[in-house]
Amino acid sequence: MTTAADLLRQADAVLLDFDGPVCSIFAGLPASVVASRLKELLVREGVRVPQDVEALDDPLKVLRRTADIAPELVDKVETALMANEVEAATCAAITPGVREFLEACSEAGKPVAIVSNNSEPAIETFLALADLGEWVTAVSGRPIGEPEQMKPHPQATLRACKALGVRPEQAVLIGDSDFDMQAASNAGTRSIAYATEQGRAESLTQAGAEAVTRSMAELAEQR
Repeated sequence: MTTAADLLRQADAVLLDFDGPVCSIFAGLPASVVASRLKELLVREGVRVPQDVEALDDPLKVLRRTADIAPELVDKVETALMANEVEAATCAAITPGVREFLEACSEAGKPVAIVSNNSEPAIETFLALADLGEWVTAVSGRPIGEPEQMKPHPQATLRACKALGVRPEQAVLIGDSDFDMQAASNAGTRSIAYATEQGRAESLTQAGAEAVTRSMAELAEQR
């Protein structure tokens, strides 16, 4: 059976999802609050928000659905979401063990890229505030104005591999969502599920994860 340690040893580069493995971006500014702000923006613009969208408490899902219900407002919602993400990044909670993990990757000579559905300005804001930037070679965030190309679409993952100068099969992606595992599969990279909640390991394995870890500190020790 392949372990997370096996995959890390075999990889020439590491791809990290942002919200989860690196930080909890909406720890200080809840995702539900940001989602509400985006839905209020849609209403102000004259959109009759469908029931399924009104029920959403994930701002990224609101952005995705905006492309369906009001495509002419994607750019405006995108801009608002990005501003809220940057605000959230200033009070996000760092994931225990991620600093040690990034240091270990550096010592092993394995470059790291962030691959995320969050915006690049928000990611870069957090990395700077948390003093993590020196260990991250590249940031591949949400394709601006193209919500349909967010993970599980492989674009951001492939862009990160190109930035690191590695083929997809030489990299391993660490993430905590089904979309992360599917994006890895779609791009041709290996994958490790970051599963901190009961039952998540099984669902992420079903989504394509090749190995599982329960903490970034655990991964740092395996480097």
